[in-house]
Amino acid sequence: MTLILFGIFILLLLLDVPVVFCLMVSSLAALVYAGVNPVMVGLEMSRSMASFYPFVAVPFFMLAGELMAQGGLSNKIIDFARALIGHKRGGMAMATTLSCMIFGAVSGASSATTAAIGTVMIPAMKKSKFPAGYATALVACSGTTGAMIPPSMVLIIYGVIANLSIERLFMAGVIPGILIGTGLIGVSYLFAVKHNLPIAPKLGLKGILKSVLSSFFAIGLMAIIFVGILGGIFTATEAAAVAVVYAFIVGFLIYRKLHFRDLGPILVNVAKNTAALSFLICSAGLFSWVLTLGYIPQILTNSILSGSEFVLFPLQGLLNPALFFLVKKICILLVLNCMLLVVGMFVDAGPALLIVVPVLLPIAGELHMDPIHFALIVVINLVIGLITPPVGTTLFVASGVADIRITEVVPYVLKMFPVMVFVQLLITFIPPLTLFLANFIK
Repeated sequence: MTLILFGIFILLLLLDVPVVFCLMVSSLAALVYAGVNPVMVGLEMSRSMASFYPFVAVPFFMLAGELMAQGGLSNKIIDFARALIGHKRGGMAMATTLSCMIFGAVSGASSATTAAIGTVMIPAMKKSKFPAGYATALVACSGTTGAMIPPSMVLIIYGVIANLSIERLFMAGVIPGILIGTGLIGVSYLFAVKHNLPIAPKLGLKGILKSVLSSFFAIGLMAIIFVGILGGIFTATEAAAVAVVYAFIVGFLIYRKLHFRDLGPILVNVAKNTAALSFLICSAGLFSWVLTLGYIPQILTNSILSGSEFVLFPLQGLLNPALFFLVKKICILLVLNCMLLVVGMFVDAGPALLIVVPVLLPIAGELHMDPIHFALIVVINLVIGLITPPVGTTLFVASGVADIRITEVVPYVLKMFPVMVFVQLLITFIPPLTLFLANFIK
């Protein structure tokens, strides 16, 4: 059954069949081969996945993001970031990353963040003498923070699959997202110093105050989501509903960029995206159930653990059991990081989570790791894959916005990639970076 499952899945993937159909067809074929009624199992899995309450947050956050993006949010955020650090050396690039971090804290999606900020900031960076390839690469890399800083769609997907607290996952993603954004800001500063790029004139106090006031309501949504969840005022799902109401009021009554004629296309777009994601999650749930039926997670976990013990066997007699377990844990985590980075290069973060999470979850238990910490290790590795060819979602979005060839962007991505990987290693081996804020939520 396992050979049928993976054989058909890989074959369809190589034939460029959409991932959702790869998951569904391979699962149904494996069930038929095993003599299990695929119709009943498929219906039950779809029902159980679709009725998972935290998933209700997805369409609400999508709708809030659409309302704010259409309502002129991105321009307000960009003006705010420029006012804060635009006058520093490399300030336009630094403002780009900061804008992505703030907008990501509203949209929850890396592609939306990349497109919204890139449309304005890539031309602005080029005017500030940054190479087009660098500007595009920075937007692509900075856009990934939208998948880490809450509200994050990929963290919601992980929480649905692993049955974890969405609120704790959201809080766990804050510090990693800030660390990656800070690292990219540092790269931009060093690049600007090295190439002696011009410094933009500093805004006066009046200009700064005007920018802060005009962006107040845009920043307010981020604050409401963060403070509300961290303070236990509402759950992540309730925060999504609050965000929709807030975005509606701000877009229609305060910024006045939205009109009732815009609601139809916005709602249709959100409905399409929600339906596609729901179909994907249900298909992945069926795939995961078939994996469990074939004992794949247990087999893979035992293989990794026994393989690491075999490789490290010469050290077993030299180290006490606790130290040997620590060395084995470090080796396994390094292997997992490498493996997930490779997976992220070929499969988009959302579908990749649906495939790998059910397989990898038992490993967290065997390594005595906090499931929230383990979740961020998996998610951030796959999110980093958003900037790497051949799939690289945010890389292609940024290149499309800038109308530039991927080959001109990749050399600059390679300058930023090590910084993101370094932060990922810090997150992997320093658990408080993910658990500090998450532990405030019980």
